[in-house]
Amino acid sequence: MKYFLVLGIEYKFFKNPADITIHVGDKFVDAFRLTRDHPSATNIISQIETQWYNKFGEQSWLSHPWWIKKWAQVPSLFKVYEIDDSVIEGKLKIKVENSHNDFTNGFMKNNSLIKFSIVSLIKKDLVENRGEKMMKTIVKFGNAMEKFYKRKGLDYEDRINPPSGSIRTLWLNAPSFWVSIENEKYEKSGVKDMYWWLGGSFTAEFIIKTKHRMKVFAPAGGRIEFGFHDYRLPKICILATCKQLLNIYDEDQ
Repeated sequence: MKYFLVLGIEYKFFKNPADITIHVGDKFVDAFRLTRDHPSATNIISQIETQWYNKFGEQSWLSHPWWIKKWAQVPSLFKVYEIDDSVIEGKLKIKVENSHNDFTNGFMKNNSLIKFSIVSLIKKDLVENRGEKMMKTIVKFGNAMEKFYKRKGLDYEDRINPPSGSIRTLWLNAPSFWVSIENEKYEKSGVKDMYWWLGGSFTAEFIIKTKHRMKVFAPAGGRIEFGFHDYRLPKICILATCKQLLNIYDEDQ
């Protein structure tokens, strides 16, 4: 069985390039260099394949103000790798060499920063036919989640705030990861997530587990997943409907 490993990266360049090396388990996957800024995507809606939103009656996901705001927070740089599931085990490790700043006399005004906004393992068959199966799944389970919450009479805060020591379950996107900082003078090693800007040189480790016969990422730091998966998010939907990604998936079909 084949999977796609998809990385969505945001990057703030300062002075020198950042070098990135990727391993899955014991397998070397790629090494590349970031030589310029890679900000959030602009006008990403124009790059979205709309047919499944129309087919499944979810056109508002492309037009509602909440969605418009969230679509503006997705990355513009993607790296996609096709990997056999036989080697997807242990941990995904992303080594970043990026110690570029203007630290002088106890002050630092500028430094290079990187954010792993999307880190996802996707079964290849989910994105067949231009992502139809994945979008159908997103809509199906999203509707089931809404029905459950309405039946239980839960309000919005009940939905989004997991109990202490737990983390909201995410589908496809890694919920959190461990970061080992090379030099902890400015920042300490610890659990980070998709919203965290990271500076300096470090290794990000994503725990791989099997759930419902699928390889997925587990939360870092021993946190327990809580509640329904968060399906209906632009950072999930973009994996199924971004034309740039769909074209890459189709290259091997």
